[in-house]
Amino acid sequence: GSFGTTSYDFFHRNCNNFSEEAARRGLRLPRGVPSWILELPQKFLNSPMGMVVRPMLEQMQITNTAPTNMSSGGGSARMAQPTSFAASAAPSAPVAAAANPWANIPAATSTPATQPSTPANQTSQGTPLLDKQTPLLSTVTSVVETLISRLKPEQDQSELLSKLADAKASWTQQEINSVHQYLRSIIGNDNGQTGIALTLLRLIVLRHPSDADASYSNEEQSQSTQYLANLLLEDKLETLGTRSMGWCVLSNAVGSTHPPDWNDSTGTTKYCELSRVIDRALIDCDIPNDGASSQSCISLRQSAAAFLYNVTIDIGKSSDDMDDKSGNAELSEGVMSILLGCLEHLPVETDGVTMKRLYMAIGQLLKSPKFGKTAVGMVKDLGLFDEEIGKGKDKEVDMLAKEVSSLLQ
Repeated sequence: GSFGTTSYDFFHRNCNNFSEEAARRGLRLPRGVPSWILELPQKFLNSPMGMVVRPMLEQMQITNTAPTNMSSGGGSARMAQPTSFAASAAPSAPVAAAANPWANIPAATSTPATQPSTPANQTSQGTPLLDKQTPLLSTVTSVVETLISRLKPEQDQSELLSKLADAKASWTQQEINSVHQYLRSIIGNDNGQTGIALTLLRLIVLRHPSDADASYSNEEQSQSTQYLANLLLEDKLETLGTRSMGWCVLSNAVGSTHPPDWNDSTGTTKYCELSRVIDRALIDCDIPNDGASSQSCISLRQSAAAFLYNVTIDIGKSSDDMDDKSGNAELSEGVMSILLGCLEHLPVETDGVTMKRLYMAIGQLLKSPKFGKTAVGMVKDLGLFDEEIGKGKDKEVDMLAKEVSSLLQ
């Protein structure tokens, strides 16, 4: 039959699809399975993580030739994959359009160490949504063991990588350093496993020694993030999937409790300036002339915007210096790039998730206890903000627009 053992496909023809057909055609009920349940497999496959693990999951299926009842633009979902990881330094497999791995996670989680305080001149009652925002972090660990099986590392390294599946596992400085070095070597070998290494790298940048003290060194994390930033700056991550996952890694690194050091005190060229990475993220937020609504392009914009937002949390916080809390500090090159870039992208952005993140980044800079007043003054003088932008797109977009507008009154 339509759902026989030889036609089963746990992406496109699974128990949920069977229940849908049984409810509507068999029992003739007015409602079937909720659409959000039926759409879950495709949403996962459309993510950078889904693109990495898809070939592994397909190999575990009874058949890889099952017909699909999901379509995109009139064709089958399986045939709608125009690119493959073989085109660049990423896993060799047909890929789905990329999507942000945290498109639907709550923006508010636990309060991070880098969360900026509300300046005295701003009232939290006027910006409740902006006040509760915390870094956007990708923490999904369910695919760790599957990814490790594809890398086939030595036993000792495999055991270390397996610890990434447990967010509460204890780590030593040496173990963290070892994982960073191993994953960088995978990416550098250009052996078709870059996507897998990046998916694991996004987790290790969130891990820190359990016995961290004054001697704790963030050098390996800084090297990994700087290395990845350089790959993005030099267009070495050519597929949209690996670029999206690259921004995912950098977003986690910046949003972690121990952000990387972006500039080397010795001034050596192996370290890139944060301002250059910000400019690259803004470029990846651009909407292309064609394919603006494709999920792969949307994914890239979502990922790059998440990175920009996490950066605003880090650079917008004040120090212990009381003079640093006046709100009148000068705007750095990076701050001006994010502020002006996000304001420039808002009027043309079509995706609600990306729009939220742009508004969140703008709001964090305008609320900064260090330079918030300066930022507000510049935006008002230039007349760059219009509260009507994105109106009706999404309830949270409307709320964020009103809160940003209130900061500019």
